[in-house]
Amino acid sequence: MEAVAEKQEVERPRSYKYSLKTPYMQQGRVTQLVAKTDNMWIHTKVNSEGGENAVHCHLDEDHSFVVLEGEMSVFDEKGNELKIEKYQGVMIPKGAYYRYLNTGDGNLVVLRIGCGIDATPPRGDDARLGPDGKEIPSDSEENKTLPPIEMPGKFFAESAG
Repeated sequence: MEAVAEKQEVERPRSYKYSLKTPYMQQGRVTQLVAKTDNMWIHTKVNSEGGENAVHCHLDEDHSFVVLEGEMSVFDEKGNELKIEKYQGVMIPKGAYYRYLNTGDGNLVVLRIGCGIDATPPRGDDARLGPDGKEIPSDSEENKTLPPIEMPGKFFAESAG
């Protein structure tokens, strides 16, 4: 009697849709994960003022900010400034020191796209180091975080659902 090999179906990755709908802020900032795979993650970030104000780098990812609304300035550890306007972006390679500020009149809305380096999964949002080698949590006083206050009923990309 012949053995019949059963054909096993492999679960294949599937494409999926995501939304950029994000609340506008009266104060502080909000970061929302909107899509993720093992190697890449996409967040929306909205800042009413300020930004990520402590100079830091990420050792486990390359990432980019794309300005969807407003404008931002990105500074390196020496104070060199890149002005990023609506529909422009900045690439931040693994290990590059930076900080950013909302330099526009209203909310700054950015798409943050990150990807792991050498298939190393990200350590998490607190995997950021200052020039002194110490970790800087994103929602810390050192990073000049203010308590987030959303604008009631006001959203970027509200029609996106």
